[in-house]
Amino acid sequence: MVAVLKMPTRIAPEPIHQSWEERRNFPRKDAAGPLESHRLDHTIEARQEPRLTLYLRDLSLGGLSALSATPLSRGERVAVFFPQEGTRGGWDALGRVVRCERSSMGYRIAMEFDPLPAAA
Repeated sequence: MVAVLKMPTRIAPEPIHQSWEERRNFPRKDAAGPLESHRLDHTIEARQEPRLTLYLRDLSLGGLSALSATPLSRGERVAVFFPQEGTRGGWDALGRVVRCERSSMGYRIAMEFDPLPAAA
């Protein structure tokens, strides 16, 4: 009877502590190299400096992380051009900035790619 009196009236689930990598939809792969990019928004900042060189840090099917000398706004639309590498042809991606944080090497940019349209 004493055990019943000391039982909590509501049992809460244990908090789930997941690391950032466990929450990602696609695994990230370390990558490096310069990427040419074009800012697509019509803001004054984007119009003043429409072309940027980003320095790739990592890449996944869903997005990328890169360094930039120029800060980008959260939600800003960006086109990124991946150069040809050996026998692999170059490719383009469109996306939006998810995060831009100041760092000792400029600004760390996290970008999420736009989903590809379904084939008809």
